[in-house]
Amino acid sequence: MDFVKPKTADVFAMIDAALHYDPNVTNGKEGIYQFNLTGDDGGTFQIMIEPEAALAIKGEEKKAHVELTLNSDDFKDLVAGALNPTAAFMSGKLKIKGNMGLALKLQTVLNSFSF
Repeated sequence: MDFVKPKTADVFAMIDAALHYDPNVTNGKEGIYQFNLTGDDGGTFQIMIEPEAALAIKGEEKKAHVELTLNSDDFKDLVAGALNPTAAFMSGKLKIKGNMGLALKLQTVLNSFSF
C-alpha cells in the first residue's frame, strides 16, 4: 500500500494547529515566511510569526521577510523530515529570497512538529 501525502492546504492547517498548541516554539523567530509552492498541489502560503500570535494561512496576507520557493511534494518531504533543507537548497530544489537568517530559524520551528 502506497502512502498518500496529505494535501498542501492540510499540511498548513496542521502547522497552524501546532503553532496554536505550543506558541513557545516560535519565540525569537518572528517574521513573515512565504512559501511559493509549485506543482499540482502548489499555491502561495504564509506562516506569520508575530509577538502576539502565530498562524499559517493560504494566500499572501502580509509582505514576506523571506520567500521559499519549492515543489509542493518537496515541501511535504521537508516538513516530514524526509528532505534535508540544506541539501534541498544546495541541489536547487529550494530557493530562498530575503532574510536567510529567518529561513534558518524556520527549520527549528518545522522540526518541532511531528506529522
